[in-house]
Amino acid sequence: MNKRILDTSVACAWYLPEVFADSARVWQRKMVEGDIQLMVPTLHALEFSNVLRTYVRRGELDAALAREIYAIHLRAPLQWTEPARTTLLDLAIAYETTTYDAAYISLAVQFNVPLLTAEKTTTPWVVKLGKLADIVRP
Repeated sequence: MNKRILDTSVACAWYLPEVFADSARVWQRKMVEGDIQLMVPTLHALEFSNVLRTYVRRGELDAALAREIYAIHLRAPLQWTEPARTTLLDLAIAYETTTYDAAYISLAVQFNVPLLTAEKTTTPWVVKLGKLADIVRP
């Protein structure tokens, strides 16, 4: 089966008005139809809920809708995987990124699976990840 590591930026675009939402939702549809397996680190739930909280705090999303989106997302057929904790700091340093992003990079490297992200192609960790970075564009 075709696999990707799913970055939170792409997952959020499934539900929120991002410029690349249409492209992101193609991947969601592929997942739902069973054409692809999307993997996420366990940290994904924290990041995803924090994005929703930020939208609520800014008045861009109703709290009840945010809770509904979160519940729906937790039921998505994602493969939840714990990254190797021993390598997170080394990866964050090597890829010039946060340890949060290093969790996603860790899975991409460990499983040799592309990381599906909406990051800019010039972001240092995207450049260093090379062919394992799969960029979602508008």
